[in-house]
Amino acid sequence: MMTDITSKRLHEKTGQILDRLRRGERFRVLRDGEPEGFIVPVEEPIDPEWPEIMAEVLAARQMAKPVLGNPILKERKARNHAAHLC
Repeated sequence: MMTDITSKRLHEKTGQILDRLRRGERFRVLRDGEPEGFIVPVEEPIDPEWPEIMAEVLAARQMAKPVLGNPILKERKARNHAAHLC
């Protein structure tokens, strides 16, 4: 559950808000009635996990046509391999 607080109330009652935050409460800070940001307990993850970040990329890769190899890199790899045979 998230509680809305105004920036003025946050300014006036910072200590009380931090005590409530320590108990696990979450807050959405409003300024002029518009959301400005969130205050969440430090233990709560705020960054998405890697699979969530990459989900769109992986879906796009599956829908895309196979990529053709780069002929220049292929040639360079062959030359490197031949140079090490001597």
